[in-house]
Amino acid sequence: MSKKKDDCMSRAGQFGWNELVTTNKKAATKFYTSLIGWKTKPFGHGSDYTLLMAGKEMAGGLMQCPKKGNPAQWICYVVVKNVDATVMKALKLKGKICVPPMDIPDVGRIAVLQDPQGAAFGVFQPK
Repeated sequence: MSKKKDDCMSRAGQFGWNELVTTNKKAATKFYTSLIGWKTKPFGHGSDYTLLMAGKEMAGGLMQCPKKGNPAQWICYVVVKNVDATVMKALKLKGKICVPPMDIPDVGRIAVLQDPQGAAFGVFQPK
């Protein structure tokens, strides 16, 4: 997630972040750091979120799945100008909310949605 709002907002409508929600954070970290060569960095802010780093650039994030029974999955986030408005529009278009809008400290606002065919994706509004 870009720290520069102007840079990120110019990418509205494009994918801007990738996140792995996994059932085994330790094993997933070992797999991806060995396979891709990513390094890890704690996100901080009192969370257990891990940043995946390609050199000095953020390549994505990694977290333990908060709901037991959900499968491991990659979630791609599309940059939007307004998360709340996008969620409301998705509902009108027969989409579903998987994770309601929430603020991420020093980053912005996110939500995870599901399209009418069942594909999950995230939306991200930079701070």
